[in-house]
Amino acid sequence: MADPAHYSSTVNQVGHYCGRFSQGFFGEPQNSSSNLVFVIGALYALYVWRKRGSQDRWQVVLFALAACIGVGSFIFHSMPNRSTLMMDLVPIQIFALAYFFYIGIRHFRGTKLAVSGAVLLFFLVRQGWLQIAPRGFLGGGVSHIPTLALLISCGVYLHRKGQRLGNYMLWASVTYFLALLPRSWDLPFCAVNPYGLHWVWHLLTGLTASILVYGIIDAVPCSPDVSEQNRLPNHSDSPAGFANRS
Repeated sequence: MADPAHYSSTVNQVGHYCGRFSQGFFGEPQNSSSNLVFVIGALYALYVWRKRGSQDRWQVVLFALAACIGVGSFIFHSMPNRSTLMMDLVPIQIFALAYFFYIGIRHFRGTKLAVSGAVLLFFLVRQGWLQIAPRGFLGGGVSHIPTLALLISCGVYLHRKGQRLGNYMLWASVTYFLALLPRSWDLPFCAVNPYGLHWVWHLLTGLTASILVYGIIDAVPCSPDVSEQNRLPNHSDSPAGFANRS
């Protein structure tokens, strides 16, 4: 087996983590395979969604986006370079923005215009944060702090409003926060633990995404006080859906 330290500097420049043993496709099997938790969580959510006879197709979109996080990260950790890094980072951001947009409509009962503006504002704040935050701090996990802060804030608000989704979001905040610990410790302990801890980051963030997508199935939102033209359409709102209910 090759010396992990030989590759750590290259990987550090790309993704701020260690644990790569060779330049081959499976050069870091622990980091690549740990991404399966995203796919498993998304498939389980889809199973529950179908078993309960859910009609909200927008939830399926979120399941797919959660699975894409795992797929993109698998590709990056199999072939780490600056091009595949985008396949790792972009799905995470799309999932986060889509999730906050969804709960903004369904659970915060906002209009599409208002929620779109709020999500755009969050995106701009996060981009600004990335410009001032120290690069590589917390093993690169510093980029996730705005998302964690918003997740906690939304969870607290919905919990106080008596919405069950708030509980799921708070539990997801706990696992998200815990995920930052192994990510922060990964590089400092690389010399004594050549396998690294980045795979633990994958497991815990995969659990976070799984909690969030399961939460939107299990938590029924309060009756929305939103006009018909502003809310997201349900599959059950189609003529066939009304026929099935009659």
